[in-house]
Amino acid sequence: MQINEVIQQVDLTKRAIKYYEEQGLLSVNKDENGYRNYTKEDVALLKEISVYRKLGISIKDIKILLEKKDYQLLNNIYKEKINKLEECRNEAESLKRFIDNNDVDEIYENLDYETLGKAIQDMIPGFYGYYFMNHFMPYLQIKIETKEQQDAYKRIIEFWDNADVKIPLLMKLNSFIMYKLLPKQEMSKMVEKMDAKTKELINISEEEYEKLKEQTRKGVKMKNSIFLKYHPAFILQRKFMKRLQDSGYNDIFIPNMILLSPKYKEYHEALTKVNNRICNDLGLHYDSKYNLLMKV
Repeated sequence: MQINEVIQQVDLTKRAIKYYEEQGLLSVNKDENGYRNYTKEDVALLKEISVYRKLGISIKDIKILLEKKDYQLLNNIYKEKINKLEECRNEAESLKRFIDNNDVDEIYENLDYETLGKAIQDMIPGFYGYYFMNHFMPYLQIKIETKEQQDAYKRIIEFWDNADVKIPLLMKLNSFIMYKLLPKQEMSKMVEKMDAKTKELINISEEEYEKLKEQTRKGVKMKNSIFLKYHPAFILQRKFMKRLQDSGYNDIFIPNMILLSPKYKEYHEALTKVNNRICNDLGLHYDSKYNLLMKV
């Protein structure tokens, strides 16, 4: 059957079906005219993929499910959903008791944030928190499980509660417009992108590495040109980097993010490994004014 017939049976768009094909989740044979010819098995597979997506499962994990039939992954997701259901039940019961007895101390002790991300959004609210923490939210869709994480969380909150990092006006205006006007991206999609980026860095091929190194070389050369080196936007950027360094961002915040979030640790280690290799190959380093320099 043709794709127009398929979308009548499966609640998916043509774009979504083609995307799943591109991601390697299904392979569809073509007829002699070059059109994709979907079978009943393809339709069943698309329904299975649709179910997994509705459950919030990433493309990467769906591929594992389809290729390896690793249903332990589904069991883990099932347990997570049961735990969330139990948490919702406890929250509802706590709320009902609060309605009945108005005991704020009791409900305060019984309730906690659903994720660290939500906790941090409340602890560092508004635009300031958005500017500095939005990038990290996909790594914080977890709960604290160890004392090391608890201590790291406290140090992060203390850092942002006392840090006074002035955001340059031009950078602030640009981000404020995004903060106010652009729709917030779904967290599941942000997490998926984060997982994909980490995987890309961990499994980077020599060809991809050489391409990235060449892009970096060209970028550094361009930024050090007479016109861009003294451009107000790049001067502001360098001053801002120094403000962040002086505030303890790289010495306090980042190390504690690594302790707090296993996923961020994985990403940071992969990124650092690639960055260090590029810096060694190109001889990249910052001078005292945060100009990025390269050996000739």
